Amino acid sequence: MHRHRTPLRGVRAVPRPQPENPAYSAVNYVYAGREGHIHEVVEIGGRELAKVGFDDRKIVYYYLEDLELDRRAKRGTFHDDPE
Repeated sequence: MHRHRTPLRGVRAVPRPQPENPAYSAVNYVYAGREGHIHEVVEIGGRELAKVGFDDRKIVYYYLEDLELDRRAKRGTFHDDPE
């Protein structure tokens, strides 16, 4: 069972996963240290995973505790822009 939460949508996030964490794949480490923005936070099994979008439109999931967040950032993503 999981729950979606979006109060952090649009917040700037820089992934900082611990080296060689078996919970992460190679793609997580490719995007480590790059600036992205949170699209949503999902709680699975009591742990919070953030769906982080990057400029190349790649989406990568990270544990929320492994993200450096800028909570002053503008909320929202391109999905929220009126067309």
